[in-house]
Amino acid sequence: MKRMSMLKRLVCGAIASALLLGTAVPLRAETITIRNFDDFASFFKRNGYSIPEWKSGTQEVPPYAILDIPEEWRKKVAPDMPVAEKKRTFFRLSIPLAFVANHGLREDRKKLTSVEKDHTAGQTLSSHDQKWLAEQAEEYGLAGGQYDAAFWREIKKRMDIVPPSLIVAQMVDESGWGTSRFAAEGNALFGQWSYKGGIKPKEQRKSKGNYSVAAFKTPLDSVRAYMLNLNSHDSYAGFRDRRAALRADGKAVTGPDLVGTLIKYSERGEAYVRNIEGIMSSNNLSPLDQAKLADGKIMYLVLK
Repeated sequence: MKRMSMLKRLVCGAIASALLLGTAVPLRAETITIRNFDDFASFFKRNGYSIPEWKSGTQEVPPYAILDIPEEWRKKVAPDMPVAEKKRTFFRLSIPLAFVANHGLREDRKKLTSVEKDHTAGQTLSSHDQKWLAEQAEEYGLAGGQYDAAFWREIKKRMDIVPPSLIVAQMVDESGWGTSRFAAEGNALFGQWSYKGGIKPKEQRKSKGNYSVAAFKTPLDSVRAYMLNLNSHDSYAGFRDRRAALRADGKAVTGPDLVGTLIKYSERGEAYVRNIEGIMSSNNLSPLDQAKLADGKIMYLVLK
């Protein structure tokens, strides 16, 4: 896949993220251009950001999102970094993506609750709300038009967050700490297949058909697509059932509680689940599930 120019990546990425998140992010935003990964480390430290403090709850996660994964990360930067620094840099980039994406889902869920309340009370929904609800039903794989109790129950089960610890751990595994060819060429962080175009694997398995790995304009688009996959595909009904059960019991929704339901995410099955559990444990990601996203304008980061 041919790489876009920096200007095109900036414009398309910002527009795509804004459209994708809709009203779920602050209307104010700024784009910050960072020359290299040394400058990114300085940006992170200069603003007083701290992953240990995010995990401890003493600092909220800042709302920033990288607009592109530079090829230099895969080809030059990551290979020359000490392992600890490579991991730290990737976490600095990936953790905020998980929180910004979940923020969008929470805002959608709030709107859904409001629309359900109006509908249940017998109020005629505005044309805007009718259109929005029909779009959500289609996006989450549900039949629209018949908004009965079963519909509301199922769409609320689907329109829900994914624990940050799980998002980040799967991102690590599927993208090789952001160094995979698919991450570099198409911001693909979760290895999602597509039969509608994308990046062709070098060793395509003929028995699986003419598939590609889905490509995205921005890493945030990739995170959102992955979350929608878990929230809509039949293979992950167990994931959604377990999450709903935790909600019903008044318990926190956490990665360790849900990872066991993802046995169908990979052909590796149980081995894949154990690996994700290991990534969460060895990198102490579970505390992220209790962390909060800071208020304020979103910062789009352009790494040259």
